[in-house]
Amino acid sequence: MEVEILAASLTDNGSLQADLVDVYRRAFRGSPYAKSPAEVDAFARFLPVHAGAPGYRLVVATDSDEGKVVGFSYGRTAARGQPWYDLVEGSLQSAGLGEWLIDAYQIVEMAVAPAVQRRGIGSRLHERLLSGLPHRRAVLTTMAADTPAYRFYWSKGWRVLVEKIMVPQLPRPYRLMGVGLPLAQAGNRPKAATV
Repeated sequence: MEVEILAASLTDNGSLQADLVDVYRRAFRGSPYAKSPAEVDAFARFLPVHAGAPGYRLVVATDSDEGKVVGFSYGRTAARGQPWYDLVEGSLQSAGLGEWLIDAYQIVEMAVAPAVQRRGIGSRLHERLLSGLPHRRAVLTTMAADTPAYRFYWSKGWRVLVEKIMVPQLPRPYRLMGVGLPLAQAGNRPKAATV
């Protein structure tokens, strides 16, 4: 299977949102993530909202033989007034790491269909999403557990900024991670911090 990584837009293709939701559902329904149907529905509702955010960027991985979406990643400029930003800002300030939200890009989601995981697709999505951004750093939240996602980001140079953040209406804690941009720049790995 040949996989292409392409920039995309939800407005380019009416079926793309359904494809992204399908990949998200399959990637996160099993252990250790166990996303509920309500969490998948919330993801689907927020996709078009996030698409209108400053700095929004979406990249998709497609099986070039079948034209089927097998993975995606998207993000936006982190800015005050976004629920996620407002949620993590206090925790970062308490840890003395408030500067991590200055000139930051947030990876909102990344998912790869289980059948094609561990083939470098996630790495290619990660690199394409963050390549050429004008921001000084990138931030994200991921489950506060030893998950494949956590290990993936750690292997890419991301470090834990805040170990535990509770997200309203979600049953599990999350951790906040950060990395300096551009990715290849020396000294971009933050020192680990725990709150």
